[in-house]
Amino acid sequence: MSARWYQIFLLALATTFSFVQCDHHGCPPGYDRWQYLDGQAQKYLLCWKVDWSDESITFVTKVATTGWVGLGFSPTGFMPESDVVIGWVKDGRGYLKDRYATARAVPPIDAIQNVQLLSSSEADGLTTLEFKRKLKACENKDRSIEEGTTRVIFSYNPNDPASEDTPARHTFAGRASINLLSGTGNVEPAPLEADHRTANLLNPNVSVPAKPTTYWCSPFKLPVLQNEAHIIRFDPVVQENHEELVHHILVYDCSDKLEPFLSVSWDCDNPPDNLPSEVQECRGSSVLTAWAVGGAGMSFPSQVGLPMSGNTGTQYAIMETHYNNPDSKSTYVDSSGMKVYYTPTKRQYDGAILEFGSTVSFKLLLPPRESDIKMQNTCPGNCTSAVSRCLMISAFINVNSCVKGLPADGINVFATMLHSHTVGTAVWVEHIRNGAKLPNIDENFNYDFNFQDVVLLRNEVKILPGDEVQTFCRYDTSDRAEVTLGGEGTLDEMCLAFLVVYPKPKLRVCLSEIPTDLLFQRYLAPAQTKGYYTYNINSSADGNTQYRQLISGLRAIDFSTQTSRDLWRTSYWSIKDRDYMCNSANKEHILGGESNRTYLAEVADRMDPTDGTPEPCVGITEGPTAATDEPSSALGCISASLWSFIGCMMAVVIVT
Repeated sequence: MSARWYQIFLLALATTFSFVQCDHHGCPPGYDRWQYLDGQAQKYLLCWKVDWSDESITFVTKVATTGWVGLGFSPTGFMPESDVVIGWVKDGRGYLKDRYATARAVPPIDAIQNVQLLSSSEADGLTTLEFKRKLKACENKDRSIEEGTTRVIFSYNPNDPASEDTPARHTFAGRASINLLSGTGNVEPAPLEADHRTANLLNPNVSVPAKPTTYWCSPFKLPVLQNEAHIIRFDPVVQENHEELVHHILVYDCSDKLEPFLSVSWDCDNPPDNLPSEVQECRGSSVLTAWAVGGAGMSFPSQVGLPMSGNTGTQYAIMETHYNNPDSKSTYVDSSGMKVYYTPTKRQYDGAILEFGSTVSFKLLLPPRESDIKMQNTCPGNCTSAVSRCLMISAFINVNSCVKGLPADGINVFATMLHSHTVGTAVWVEHIRNGAKLPNIDENFNYDFNFQDVVLLRNEVKILPGDEVQTFCRYDTSDRAEVTLGGEGTLDEMCLAFLVVYPKPKLRVCLSEIPTDLLFQRYLAPAQTKGYYTYNINSSADGNTQYRQLISGLRAIDFSTQTSRDLWRTSYWSIKDRDYMCNSANKEHILGGESNRTYLAEVADRMDPTDGTPEPCVGITEGPTAATDEPSSALGCISASLWSFIGCMMAVVIVT
């Protein structure tokens, strides 16, 4: 035994009798992603790793049972049409079978087995199964594992089945949405600098208004440093038992005009009368960070940070918290917010968050009882390539000081957050260069409103000046009885994509919408003529009243006939013109004025990446099934007693 391993062995002997594990969260070494599927109960741990060269994924389930364990991949979060595995360990032997659920019943075993059991064990009340499968579906009873959200179902029972065909009904079952390929919530964040510091941006015990939807604004002055520093990480701080209340949080860069208002906070839609317009306009300008329900924090790569303090960094911020209070309770007092990590040691690049998609507007109009509505938004190339006139005036001016869109060398996208609301089913961002479609920047064809995570891209994406960015959303209003409009409420809809990039460009916001004049001319006027829409706005009423009357009339559009639906599709959905804004961090209009007009380019659509004949699986065969007391090198060493831990460490020494 080498001196090094002898030292490790002695260190192991010095440990206490408490639960010991060889890697984070009880996952075996090499498994860099994990999640307790049952939340705080922590009885069902899922670990996994992806082999991109083999296009396969390997799982370890570690469950507090000595009976059977189930794991499934579902289109809806329920059993029907789920790709399921059920396994257990009995008399020293591991069992695992690939199954397909057609109903809420025991899923039958697949004729084609496309999972490989690698190892298994049962000790100290835990059943551990390690198995491997391909990412792509191999036959029609398998489900592909894709970028974006995966809905998993999980279950267990304290008893082993009498046979493979007769597992008893589960005693515990649940469902969860996770990102198996690129989420941030289940990976270790990047290491922080030794000199890093933290600051909390927390709502000041806000008495949440008794109404379904509230956007609350809280102002902050960030820590003051002599020189510019870098923000390197944000973590959400959601008050206990307010997980259902706090829907999302946005933090916006703001000006020093905020200073006199630091001691107050307010309903964003009803600001104080003396609040300067410069402060009001901070909301919706340059986003510093974004978090939404189900997601985790955001950690920047080691070479990137958001500039803070100094002469050019952020000094003031407004935090916007969306409270979702459907029962209009008056008893909520909230102090949720964000924790900011920063370092006085500047990193190589300044980063930024860019916002693409649709303006939050009633002009997004979705009829009820439709299962498949696709809407398209654009940021055209003349926005990303915009430059100021100084380039044409003098060749001696610094080129970068003239660029208003993207820098000449472009920007690198390393993370995204896609955002829609409750009828959103898919969000994706397409990338167009010189009229040709490049691979999507990001895509989530299984979007879940209750799980909105920041996604770290496997490969950074370069966006160059002149590139077009198109944001698509798909909606399912099958369960809605009236029109769904774009808006800020949870039951309204949005279509947004936040791209986290470096180096920091001038461009920050590029959103589009159907032009108001065309909405009325091409759709609402014909709909009124045919009796589907009633224009009932009192021209002598104040602006707020007129707006409420407009919204009420739009929600009441009659879609009870196929003719009215056909009119919407031919006269509204077919409008290809878009008004778009192209703004810098301080809402400066990079192009023209408040809006500019463009026309949607035709782009090849990718609706369902699993369409077509599934590719055959290669290399999935029956693996070893014998369970042993010694941990395999894949399962690592996890023990609940000192003596088994010693045995585990000795096994590691022998293997090494």
